[in-house]
Amino acid sequence: MNQVNQFNASGSLAGYLYQCRLALLLGLQMVKRKPNGHVSIEKFDDIAFENDDYSKCLIQAKHHVTPKALSDSGVDVWKTVRIWVSELKSGVITASSTKRVLITTSTAPPDSALSKLRPGCDKAKRTAARVELQKIAQESKNQESFEGRVAFLALSNEDADLLLSTIDLIDSFPNLTDVMDEIEGELRILAPNHPEKVAQSIEGWWLSVVGKRLVGADDSQIPLQDLLKKANEIGSWFGPDGLPVSDPDTLSTRTYLPDDEADNYVKQMRLIELSDSAIQRGVQDFYRSTAQRSKWARESLLLDGETTRYDAKLKDQWGRKFEADCASIQGLDDAARIKIGKTVYFWASQHQIGFRNVVETWITAGSFQGLADRLEIGWHPEFKNRFVAGGESGKT
Repeated sequence: MNQVNQFNASGSLAGYLYQCRLALLLGLQMVKRKPNGHVSIEKFDDIAFENDDYSKCLIQAKHHVTPKALSDSGVDVWKTVRIWVSELKSGVITASSTKRVLITTSTAPPDSALSKLRPGCDKAKRTAARVELQKIAQESKNQESFEGRVAFLALSNEDADLLLSTIDLIDSFPNLTDVMDEIEGELRILAPNHPEKVAQSIEGWWLSVVGKRLVGADDSQIPLQDLLKKANEIGSWFGPDGLPVSDPDTLSTRTYLPDDEADNYVKQMRLIELSDSAIQRGVQDFYRSTAQRSKWARESLLLDGETTRYDAKLKDQWGRKFEADCASIQGLDDAARIKIGKTVYFWASQHQIGFRNVVETWITAGSFQGLADRLEIGWHPEFKNRFVAGGESGKT
C-alpha cells in the first residue's frame, strides 16, 4: 500500500458526513409521525430516536464509497452486533421495547443470514438467521470480528432470538450523494422550485446543531420540533414571496482597507467628518449588502428589475429626509451643514426598508452606501457641488 492510500481518510470522513445526513433525513421523516420526539447522535448509538430520555430506536449507519456485498461474516456486521449485545447486557436499553436498525449502502446476498432480518421477515426466518450467525461466529477466524462473535455466542438462544426480533436490516440504501436527493424530496413541499437550496441551507444549520452536541456545548438531544420549525423557516425564504438572508458573518466580505478611501461613498462619509469607527461600519455594511445582493442574483432569486425598484424606494425616502433637513440652510456655516449631513447619514444607517421579505438594517444601510458611491444620494447638503467631475473631493 502506498503512503497516499495508507493515510487516506476520505472513507471515514464520508462515513461521518453520511451519518449526519442520514440523521437529518430520518429526522425529517420521523417528525411527521412523532413531532414531539428527540433525535441524538453518538449518544445511545450512531443515531437514536428517544422518548423520555430512553431510546426507542437505535440506528447503526454503514457507508461504503464503493458498493459491495454485505457478508454475514463482515466486520461491520459483528461490530454492530457487539454494540447491541453490550447495550442489552447493560440493562440500560431493553431488547423488547427498542427497535434496532442497521442501515447500509451495501447489499445482503439472497438467502444470507442478514437477508432474513429485513423488515417484514417472520419469526421463522429470524430463527434461521440466528442459527446461521451462530455457526459463522464459531467458524470465522477473523480477529477484527472476534469480540462481536464472542459476545453473540455468549447469549442464550432465547436472548439471541429476542435480540434478532428487534433488528431490521435496511440495505442498498442511498449513498452520501443520493441521500441528499432524499432530503430534497422531503423538503420539496416547502419550496417546490428550490428544494436543493432549502436542503443545502437546512444541512448547514443541522451540522452546526450536531457539532454543538458532539462537543457538549448543548444537550445531546435535538428536539424534532426544532427541526420542523427550522425547515418551515428556511422553506419560507425560498417560497414564491421569500428571499433567504445569510448570516452576515458568513458572507465572503472584507473589512475596511486604506484603499477604500478612494471610493466616493467613503469620501462622502469623510466630508461630514464621521469618526473612523463609523466609517469602518459603513464600509462593512457596503460590502455585506453588496455580497448578499450578488448572491441572490447568482442564485437567480431576484425578479426582473427588483434591485432597481428597491434602490428607487431608498432614493425616494432619502430625498424626503434630505429635503426636509436641508430646507433652511441659508446662512449656516460649514459646521452646521456638517451637522445636518450627519443627521441624514445616521438616519440612513439605522433605517430599515424591506427588500421583499428581508428586513435587515445592514442591507438597507449598505444599499444606501451603494447609492452614495454612485453619487445618486449624499449626506452633506452641498454634496452635489462638492463631487463634480474633477472636483477636490470627488473622482474624475
